[in-house]
Amino acid sequence: MTRGLLRVSVAVLTLGAALSPDPAAAARTAPPKSGGKPAARPAAPPTPNPSPDAALYREAEGALASLKASSRKQAQRSEWEGVILRYRRVVARYPQSGYCDNSLLAIGDLYRTMAKRFNAPRYEDDALQAYRTIVAEYPSSRLGEKALYSSFEMARESGDAKRIAAAARAYLDAFPNSERAGDVKAQTRRRVPVQEAALPTPPPPGLAQVFNLRFWSGETSTRVVLDLEHEVKIRSDRIRDPDRLWIDLAGARLHPNLTDRAFPVGDGLLKQIRVGQNRDDVVRIVLDFKDVKDYSFFYLQNPTRLVVDVRATPRPMVATNSPPSASGLPSAAPSPVPSPATPVASAPRPPAPSPSPADPPAERMPARRVPAVEGPAPTARKAPVWDVVIDPAAARGPMPSPGPVATASRTTKPEPPVPLPPQANRGGSYSLARQLGLGARRIVIDAGHGGHDPGTTGPGGLQEKDLVLDVALRLSRLVRTQLGAEVVMTRDSDVFVPLEERTAIANSKGADLFLSIHANSSRNPKAQGIETYFLNFAADSHAESVAARENAISAATLKDLQNLVRAIALNSKADESKDFAASVQEAMVESMRAHDPEVQDRGVHTAPFYVLIGANMPSILAEIAFISHPDDEKRLKKPESREHVAAGLLEGVRAYLDALNRTQSPKLTVGPRKSTVVSEDLRR
Repeated sequence: MTRGLLRVSVAVLTLGAALSPDPAAAARTAPPKSGGKPAARPAAPPTPNPSPDAALYREAEGALASLKASSRKQAQRSEWEGVILRYRRVVARYPQSGYCDNSLLAIGDLYRTMAKRFNAPRYEDDALQAYRTIVAEYPSSRLGEKALYSSFEMARESGDAKRIAAAARAYLDAFPNSERAGDVKAQTRRRVPVQEAALPTPPPPGLAQVFNLRFWSGETSTRVVLDLEHEVKIRSDRIRDPDRLWIDLAGARLHPNLTDRAFPVGDGLLKQIRVGQNRDDVVRIVLDFKDVKDYSFFYLQNPTRLVVDVRATPRPMVATNSPPSASGLPSAAPSPVPSPATPVASAPRPPAPSPSPADPPAERMPARRVPAVEGPAPTARKAPVWDVVIDPAAARGPMPSPGPVATASRTTKPEPPVPLPPQANRGGSYSLARQLGLGARRIVIDAGHGGHDPGTTGPGGLQEKDLVLDVALRLSRLVRTQLGAEVVMTRDSDVFVPLEERTAIANSKGADLFLSIHANSSRNPKAQGIETYFLNFAADSHAESVAARENAISAATLKDLQNLVRAIALNSKADESKDFAASVQEAMVESMRAHDPEVQDRGVHTAPFYVLIGANMPSILAEIAFISHPDDEKRLKKPESREHVAAGLLEGVRAYLDALNRTQSPKLTVGPRKSTVVSEDLRR
């Protein structure tokens, strides 16, 4: 069962807001935010479709300004509660939004003011709950310091010595080196000297705080991510009896919310994850294994995260006599006595093999640009018999003459089509996936960037995050209606999803294909064209610059990932990713040239994109155009051009599926399948 980050519930704060009706969406973008939120680029015009969380937050800010400007409104409790409700809606409906911590701080401040104005102590409890929620639910927020200091001020105003000591301890545990830490200590000593010995000793300066942990579980891999302030030295070892992995972070300290915590996982790989302060300056993470073949870990930047991947022991293939279901997927239970005409379901996809740490290092693959066509030329495809649609009225024949009629079945099932072998890979061989006759049923479509990360911006203000989201939504509709495949979207609105979460989502959902959609940019304003990437080392300086921009990481961090990249390149999906990229590239160029003959084919390339690292399925990244080119940007502002791009991507997916498994591919067209968006719980 897929699990997200275990976090403290915010149900008390958000229940009323979740049940309230939607307000009208505001037609303006959010104002610049304090507390680490990136400000909008001054040169870019407002986004045509502002994010819904920003619209709700602006409504709440407007209501607060109206309350402060009217003494009549300030005299009525209902007016205050109405403003609080607006802030609660932000947290309830968009718990991953960057506006949640601001909204919670505003809720706490409003309740604190209400407690004094209306002489109602019960509002103090509501204020404290809002402040504590910031620290518990959003530990990376810089507003946590202000929230805990406000709690300390409220305790000091109460005059309760125990409450003051507890509030001071909570503040100093979380922010021992803040500018106001000395003030908290001084005020605590002056008011309650008996509590001086109970105050915590501040840790040594310069320690990196570990403040968040989350994980995603899949059938063949589990990914664990820890958020910390900056990189620290790592020591690790795997210990048997019981099987477990420990990782020590030297020069680190735990956030109070994570102290001595255990997170049950309960999937087939991990039992639980334990964290604790092993020594004053060492944080230890322990992963209790169930059935793990190997593991790897690496850092990601902006912000700093430690990613730990564990992979399962490959299972032997087991034959099955289960007939395929109506959708083409294996049925839940095997058929007791399959008829001779019933096709036997294909063997399930095996876990991708991963090299153990003891394997010899692989030779680095040479830099290259993948040729457009390799191996045997594809043969012309003819419409198969199962694509013919028969008119039900014409199919009705004359009534049969009276006579013995079999009662076991009223209709005769058509003979199944003769299975067609898959096409060879473009290199002329057959990958393991094609040897096993595997197909694809579930496709993950990833719209790049989002939320506070706009990606690149064109000279006319078009933002990459908005363009690729629109294309991704159009492609999702086409895949469902024309291919009948199930679609999983990593995002379907203007929200930010970290790079490592996107691949983890695909793994946890058991996806068969991963397609990430981006728009290109270049310092050369004349650069144009379409190009597609699959995972490997960058083959040229252009690929390096594209990877650096999409990854937003430093060059020093890239070198730490060579072992993981090598492990991905060694398994069978490397060839499939290459073919998938070539199919999409060819189809996109052909589709776009039908409307613009000048479209440039920039080919298929390799690059170390973080969003593709760790994927357990063929995965590619498509750069659909250069929005840094004025003509491309102008063209892509038109809905019909975006539809052409989506149609080209669809044909690329269709061509790849036809080559991969020509027997299963037509079965996907039985009807539109569902499209799902990853839940907030899975993103946490």
